[in-house]
Amino acid sequence: MRTLVGAVGYRNLRDHSAPFAIIDRLSSDDLGPDVVVEDTSYNPIAIVQWLEGETPENRFDRVVLVAAIERSRAPGAITAYRWDGVLPPDEQVQQAVVEAVTGVIALENTVVIAGYFHVLPLAVAIVEIEPVDHAFGADFSPVVSAAIEPACVLIRRLARDPDVFGTLPVRPMPFRHAVRLQT
Repeated sequence: MRTLVGAVGYRNLRDHSAPFAIIDRLSSDDLGPDVVVEDTSYNPIAIVQWLEGETPENRFDRVVLVAAIERSRAPGAITAYRWDGVLPPDEQVQQAVVEAVTGVIALENTVVIAGYFHVLPLAVAIVEIEPVDHAFGADFSPVVSAAIEPACVLIRRLARDPDVFGTLPVRPMPFRHAVRLQT
């Protein structure tokens, strides 16, 4: 089983850069020849093109994406789930594309756009860390710093053991964009 482990976000934004500390650590591990650790923070359209260009024997069977996202959880909380594969309404897909082509990097945009173009496998796990500090810099808050190694342990398990995917709850992707109804 070929697995992609990708970080989505921006570097040098303190806690919001935790995914890169995670993939930097994982890159130095021997996760096996079928695990690819990648910075997937470039344009989601480019991600789609990369995944579309993979030969059938090199396509990923599983994807694990890690991001630091504010969702009103306890600071430093690690939340992992399998994406249910449900796409938002067309208006939200279009908004994700608009943001992507203007340079906005966001987990939701990457998942929505890659899902829309059918380049993701059925097994997609999302690992989120609740950030505290959103400022320029390389240092993490103490709680996010403490969450990095447990997140690495979880992602290693997800990358190596297909059965671990089955233990994650299946959830929809929380989208940042709400459809505005005309009144």
